[in-house]
Amino acid sequence: MSEQDAAERAFNAETARLLRREALRRAAADLNTTSGPGLEDMLGRISAEVTAEALEKRGK
Repeated sequence: MSEQDAAERAFNAETARLLRREALRRAAADLNTTSGPGLEDMLGRISAEVTAEALEKRGK
């Protein structure tokens, strides 16, 4: 495995993470804000994912 392959895998992982985050952000923005439970659920999922990513980064 070459250094370039490792760098490419790291780049791909970071790009995928950013795309997921953007998709979640857009989904949250599109929610019907009159639905409290729907908004709460989406914000909970976003929070859980961001927290998991932060913990993963700290562990590495």
